[in-house]
Amino acid sequence: MCSVDTIVAEYTGYQIDLVSRSPLLGSIELSGQDDEVINLKISKSDAERLMSELARFIAAEPSA
Repeated sequence: MCSVDTIVAEYTGYQIDLVSRSPLLGSIELSGQDDEVINLKISKSDAERLMSELARFIAAEPSA
């Protein structure tokens, strides 16, 4: 699953900070190992791909 080079981080909030409008860029704060803060910069195209993958992930959950 995860290699030794993998950084494990957790999404801890619901806010995406706007970095730029043109091109559209945002920043998401993640909490890493040892409570380190990771600021993930994300473009519109990356956000669209992430939304698509998250939808697939949620759809894979078995029904209760």
